[in-house]
Amino acid sequence: MNSKFHAAEKYFFLVVIGINLVPVLSGKFFPTLDGAAHLYNSQLINSLLIDDGATLGMFFGINEEPVPNWTGHIILSLFNSFLPSFIAEKILLLFYLIGLPLAFRRLIDATSPNHKLVSYLVFPFTYSAVFYLGFYNFSIAIVFLFIALNYWIRLENKTISFKNCLTLFTLITLTYFSHIFVFGILVFLIGLYICYEGIVQLITDFKKVNLILINSLRSSGLLLISSLLPLLLFYLYFSTRSNSGESIYLDPSLLVEWIKEVRPTIALNETIEKVYTKKIFLALLVLTIIALFLRIYRVVSAQKSTANFRTIIKTGLNRTDFWLLASVVMLLLYFYLPDSNGSAGYVSVRLALLFFLFYILWLSSQKFPIWIGILSIGIALYCSFGLNHYYLSATKSLTIVAQDCINASKYIKPNTVVLPLNYSDNWLHGHFSNYLGVDKPIVILENYESDTGYFPIIWKDASIPHTLLGNTSQTELSCLKWKSNDLNPSHVIDYVFILGNNDTKTDSCSQSIPVILDISYRLVYRSDHCKLYELKND
Repeated sequence: MNSKFHAAEKYFFLVVIGINLVPVLSGKFFPTLDGAAHLYNSQLINSLLIDDGATLGMFFGINEEPVPNWTGHIILSLFNSFLPSFIAEKILLLFYLIGLPLAFRRLIDATSPNHKLVSYLVFPFTYSAVFYLGFYNFSIAIVFLFIALNYWIRLENKTISFKNCLTLFTLITLTYFSHIFVFGILVFLIGLYICYEGIVQLITDFKKVNLILINSLRSSGLLLISSLLPLLLFYLYFSTRSNSGESIYLDPSLLVEWIKEVRPTIALNETIEKVYTKKIFLALLVLTIIALFLRIYRVVSAQKSTANFRTIIKTGLNRTDFWLLASVVMLLLYFYLPDSNGSAGYVSVRLALLFFLFYILWLSSQKFPIWIGILSIGIALYCSFGLNHYYLSATKSLTIVAQDCINASKYIKPNTVVLPLNYSDNWLHGHFSNYLGVDKPIVILENYESDTGYFPIIWKDASIPHTLLGNTSQTELSCLKWKSNDLNPSHVIDYVFILGNNDTKTDSCSQSIPVILDISYRLVYRSDHCKLYELKND
């Protein structure tokens, strides 16, 4: 690849990054399953830090345990302290959507600076299934994972300094506070890389065995020192928790099918997105066959030209094959680990995403003819832009519902209590009620993050009042669940927010809710997707 082509391609990659941002920038908010909850809890963090107020302070507190999942919330809280929530969300999402492809390319550049055309295959994986699930901390952690791996590889054989240790410590710690699972993967992969590099060097130059062992021990010590604090936090986190549920394993045949259809890139509609994802799998398969053929050809050619065994080994063995090893490890974990164990979920799709990313890293580092690289760019952009076109239309419809929730929030007074009732049949609307509190301090009695214990905000169960829906307590309504403590003084819920249509509910409990609303509340906002009721003053 000549220098002019290389320079033009570099700028073209940046242009593709810009085009890839269109779905996120097309609307005011970018609705995902958990996105609204992250925004709401970042607002709660600011409110509790500045002035918890009588009402907020009774329901919520800041988690004093140094748990993971803080990084995304800190970013949102920081920018939400002086910017509207939708801009804070944009900044967070842009960090991920720009940071992932750039960090991915930098990692390839660290080992194979002249072989990066296949790297465009990363773009279909940016709007992944976990991204649309709203797993923002996990997504950010992947960016830090690639940055940390890149830094480690570039640090190799350099003099260890305090600055290097501090930088590596910062990257590893940021990964921990972004997502504990990705942190574990990062530390394991760096350790694996130390072993892999040592073995490769021993095979190619056994005479330097003492120097190789010393370098491996030196690298291991650096890793231990740089990750000691987050490793301690990692241990404390799991030592204070027990397995809270039954492990659920997915059928192996389903896991195989997910690989064939590149499941991590299917976010919203399997039927529509499989048209593109199967082409991605086919492209990866063809590139694999070509890469193996070229590798075998080079080994055979080396064998014909020399009888030196080490020369032949050097021809067939490449340090970039570590990415192939990393992808194999992810694949083994994908088939071995449960998809859920009560405290962690969607494990399989997360591992599948990491498998494909590391596998594309390996393919991107192979010495393909330039025409194959250009063809892979075309396939990657066709699939990525095709998926993004669908996401653009799907996001517009989701944004309409999110905006209705925002409009309803204008009728809610600060420091009041809201009971959300979700009757929507769209799974992505699961936490849309949290949009009510993204720009003002209110208590929303649906906050899944506070239920888990591994997010920054927790319920203050001891001080939560005895919350009533009109004159009705939570125990009298079997079809509804909300936070209430019968041992404390009563507090009547100030607002009831209904998302979707509850007219189809025929059970006695659901039928009693409109009666309660008619007696104790008045309708203050109505749209095609939601309604808001306010407590009557009389």
